[in-house]
Order: sequence, then structure tokens, then C-alpha cells
Amino acid sequence: MKACPCCGAVQHSKGADARSLRTSAGPVRLSRRHLRCPDCRHSGYAVDDEVGLGGYLSRRLLRLACLSAADGSFAQASQHLHEYLALDVCAETLRAYCQKQGQHMAGWQPSSEAVAFAFAQAPGQPEFQMDAGKVNTPAGWRDLKIAAFAKRPLAEPAEVADWASRDLPRPAARTMFAALEPIDTSQKRLRPQAARLGITEPSGLHVLGDGAEWVWNACDSHFPGHTGTPDIYHAAEHLGTTCKALYGEGTEASKGRLERGRELLLSKGWSGLCDFVAEELSAGQTAERREQLEGLMGYCATHSHRLGYRERLAEGKSIGSGMVEGEAKTLGLRLKARGARWLVGNVDKMAGLCCLRHSTYWDAYWTSRN
Repeated sequence: MKACPCCGAVQHSKGADARSLRTSAGPVRLSRRHLRCPDCRHSGYAVDDEVGLGGYLSRRLLRLACLSAADGSFAQASQHLHEYLALDVCAETLRAYCQKQGQHMAGWQPSSEAVAFAFAQAPGQPEFQMDAGKVNTPAGWRDLKIAAFAKRPLAEPAEVADWASRDLPRPAARTMFAALEPIDTSQKRLRPQAARLGITEPSGLHVLGDGAEWVWNACDSHFPGHTGTPDIYHAAEHLGTTCKALYGEGTEASKGRLERGRELLLSKGWSGLCDFVAEELSAGQTAERREQLEGLMGYCATHSHRLGYRERLAEGKSIGSGMVEGEAKTLGLRLKARGARWLVGNVDKMAGLCCLRHSTYWDAYWTSRN
């Protein structure tokens, strides 16, 4: 008999439960006794609390299961546990336990004092990035909004010619959250979350993103006075599209003009792009050429005050939004498995699991669970 953890009354045994545990030496039969409180009706396996079982999986095994499920399907996670530990846990059991943890992670990361303190103490300038992905649900494809705050130590100052080869440090702190919700709902969390992380002055926050208008509108509304830089890879992609249209795909002329345009954009920003367009117009002003160049100018015109690539390179700062775009691709691969169609209520749970997996607070979460 054992005292009830709820009311302190003596619990009575309801019999023993035996389960098989497969080890490298073969299956081992384990027994544990189920207890029930006659007063408050609380029941459970008392030994679970002693050995760290969460009903079926130990804390360590649960952590490994969540890690594997964040990177692949539940069926793959089940196979990995069998291969690594000779443990047989079915995919549906892993789904239930991992999604339950994912729900807790989704609430823990934006509210944890440990996360807020560690982020505030981390070196580097605070960065913010935002993107969206698609998830298939019974009601059709839905937008998954993804946001990330980070702090990255400064790199060595770099010249424009070294923009792609320089050694950029990994973020010292990175926290992410994602949810299947409209942008208006996501926006409401941005400013409070920034304040929690110690970013009390929006003017000290730097935004990196692609050309999506909704991203910059959200940042203008909730981070007034922030500085920003459009992702250099997206900008170069628009340059490349223009050069292909003007000179043909894969031609040496197209490659040469792309390199020239990228060099001008990196070194002189908006004025450099204007110089590039002037050079192209001097080569001919057909209606087709003007249409392509006007499209390029239209994309960059809204960001004309944000194209300070050379200055950020000289200061050892990032000029790309690969952090959040990488997370969007990772979530996309996890949630867009062949034939997958997610219940809306389960998307945020898995997003919470994947976001924590790719933050810098995975260890902190499991420490808190202990």
C-alpha cells in the first residue's frame, strides 16, 4: 500500500500488470502494481513516479522519440527506436505521446522564463524573421505562419566579393513559434514576445525577410522604427529571372549580367540597381526589355531604403533570412509527407515540437521536465 499523491489516503492494490521489455539480451518480463485511492478515486502505477515513466515511456525515451518524430514520420521514429534500442513502440503510441509533448512545447517556448533570460543574455544584435508554409488539412491547404527571434554574434568584417564565402556564426539564441492561423492573429503576439525576450526598443531590432508584403507590413505595424534587409538570395533570384528573360536561360551573357547586377546591388544598394537598369536600357529599349526591367525595379522599389548590404557585411552582420526559411522547409517536409492530411488541432502540436527541435532551447525544455 502507498499514500495517494492527491489526498494522502491509503491506496489499495488492484493487481499487478506485467509487460515485456526487449533488450539486447532478449525479452525481460517486468511487473508493476496498480493502486487506487478509495477516497478520491485517483489511480495509477506508483512505481512510474520513481523510475520516471510518463505512463508508458521513460523521460529519456520520450525525449528520443520526440527528437526522431520531429525529423521524420512516426513510423520512422518507431523503426529508429527498434534499431537503436531494440524497443518496440508502435507508431500510433509515438504519435499520441509526441503530439502531447508538442502541445506542451508550443506553450512552453513562448512563456518560459528560462528562454527569456537566456535570450536576453546572449551576444549579438536581435534579429526577427517571418515566413509561411502550406499544410494540407481536411478543409484544404492552410497557411502556417512561422516567426523566429534570434541573436547572432558578429562575424569578421567582409567585403562585397566575400558575401557568399564568409564564415557567419550560428545564432547564440534562437526561439521560434508557428501556428495555423491568420496573419492578424499571429501579429498580436509579436510585440509582447519581443518584450519578453528583452527587446523593449523596436528600433534595436533588425528584420530579415523575403519580398512578401505581409511580412513587412506586420513589422512596420508592431516594430516601429526597426531596421530591415530583404533577403539577398531572393533579391538575386529576381535579378536572375530578369537576366534570363533578357539574354536567355543558361547563356554566358545572362550569367555575366547577373553577376554584374548582384555586385552593384551589394555594393551600392538602390543606386546600384538603378545603375544596372540604366546599363540595360542603354543596350536597347524594346517594349519587352522595359517590361522586364520595370518588374525588377517594382520589386526593389518598396525596399529602396533597406538595401544596405555593403554596410551590414562590413559590420559582420547577416544579410539573409535563411534561418526562418530553413525552418519553413523543414516543417514543410515533416508536414507534407506523402498523402498526409493533418487535423487542424494536430498541426500546431507538431509545429511546436519542430520549432523547439530547431531552437537553442531543446535541452532547457527537457531539463524543465525533470
